[in-house]
Amino acid sequence: MRIATLCCLIAGASAFAPAAISRSSTALNVRVPEGDRTPEISEIYQIADRWAEIRLYSDEEAKQKLSGEELEAYERYHAKVKEDIEKAQDLAMRMAKAVEIPQVAKKSKTQRKKDAWARKQAQAAADAAAALNRS
Repeated sequence: MRIATLCCLIAGASAFAPAAISRSSTALNVRVPEGDRTPEISEIYQIADRWAEIRLYSDEEAKQKLSGEELEAYERYHAKVKEDIEKAQDLAMRMAKAVEIPQVAKKSKTQRKKDAWARKQAQAAADAAAALNRS
């Protein structure tokens, strides 16, 4: 009986534990081995490796080291990235403004008394005008 109760407790507690996540590599993440590559795939891999180096250059490095099509591709890529960053920052600012509720300053005691006096005066003026209209 004790063993059965203990097994039930262990099984019940393990239901609340996070499941182990196994991330296996898919075929899309694996490169084709050297021997199985066609010339087209080898060329694509060379271009991808070169671009991995190029895109990390600073603007000054790119102007010094690159020329022609590579420089144009670098400038297009970084112009697009900078534009996307500006859009994201603009969107974040708009979202922050939408989330932040403007806080109205609390009135002081003297301001509340002034407002009450103004209401009484306005009510008295309205009553006097109504009395003149009746007669």
